[in-house]
Amino acid sequence: MKQRNTIAALLLVLAARAVGAFQVESLTLHLHLAGLSRAVPPHVLEGHLVFTAEGSFRHVGAAFAHEDFRTVHSFQKNAHGLFVLAVPVPYEVREPLRYRLVVDGVWGRDSANPRFERDPRTGAVFSLAAVPFLSSARPGVWRIVADDGRTARFRYESEPGLVVALVGDFNAWDPFVHELTETGPGVYELSLPLPAGEHRYAFLVRGDRVPDPLNPDRLYDAAGRTVSVIRIR
Repeated sequence: MKQRNTIAALLLVLAARAVGAFQVESLTLHLHLAGLSRAVPPHVLEGHLVFTAEGSFRHVGAAFAHEDFRTVHSFQKNAHGLFVLAVPVPYEVREPLRYRLVVDGVWGRDSANPRFERDPRTGAVFSLAAVPFLSSARPGVWRIVADDGRTARFRYESEPGLVVALVGDFNAWDPFVHELTETGPGVYELSLPLPAGEHRYAFLVRGDRVPDPLNPDRLYDAAGRTVSVIRIR
């Protein structure tokens, strides 16, 4: 076991030296980026979309439609002189990612990617990269507070056909005030504007109080039961 750990640590050091400033935590992804020696079409590995660019460029970046092209993600050169980039696969994206490369300040399509589309109005060409759908309904990822800063987006997943109520200090823990709507098989949702401040809540399912599985922020109430906490500014 000790020898395996030593080998793994050595591989991680070698990968870090070869890859440079690649901001990824996966050793598998590090080694993959370090080992690429020629430009290939975009592909997904370890939850990241990998891009490559080959040429004597000063700078290569990528900008994406789902970010409104506001951010240019810079590539890094590996030991083979290949420009590489790994970006996390975004959540809640069902269509292929539309993106453009920025090579020495010039915007254009990805020459390593045969998939592209042309905007019929502007004539601009966008490369397309297929990605797996990742739901944001997971602890630590789900955005409970909406963009307006005051609407709470409650979501609970279980079996279909249940009655799921929302109870909390904002409705005096009354199970008959707010009921979640089943928006899909086993998916229950409710959007509720809340006043500013800290609010404690739980779901009521089959008569039992259940803390929000998507919200890791929890406390104990006066009776020692676990409740979820949401803060509205």
